[in-house]
Amino acid sequence: MELKSKFITYHELADALGCSYQQVAQVHAKRIIKAFNIDKKRLPKAGTLPLNLVEQYFDLSVNIHTNEKTI
Repeated sequence: MELKSKFITYHELADALGCSYQQVAQVHAKRIIKAFNIDKKRLPKAGTLPLNLVEQYFDLSVNIHTNEKTI
């Protein structure tokens, strides 16, 4: 159960955002992975993201700097 609280699936994220699974998979997940340099091979399974990084990504008070721009 520890893994369940540390990771969020794309389906759960889509439900929380009120958007489609495809939008999460094609847009948000790619941006989160790129912004935080997440190694997809180290995730417990495909279609999951670290919950703490997802929360930081959607927190408007946190500036995320990438090589290209601020998100």
